[in-house]
Amino acid sequence: MIRTTGSLLWRLCRIISGIALLLLGLVFSIPGIPGPGIVLVVLGLGVLSHHFSWAKNIHFRLKVMWHAVLGRYHKDKRATAEKHR
Repeated sequence: MIRTTGSLLWRLCRIISGIALLLLGLVFSIPGIPGPGIVLVVLGLGVLSHHFSWAKNIHFRLKVMWHAVLGRYHKDKRATAEKHR
């Protein structure tokens, strides 16, 4: 009984913290408000992805987009380095 209640309480804390991170990230993403908005959104989705499939799907898409951006950055960096040789 205590173990079940503890795991349920732990799950509830993770869900609440994930929602709080997600909401704070959305507020900080509004133009004119300084702060790490996108980082908090990704962290919130990462926490929520353990419990919700919709959050897991969005988190996966953001990861794919991030790796695509990094790939383009490294490709451009290599092209610029070769151009200056």
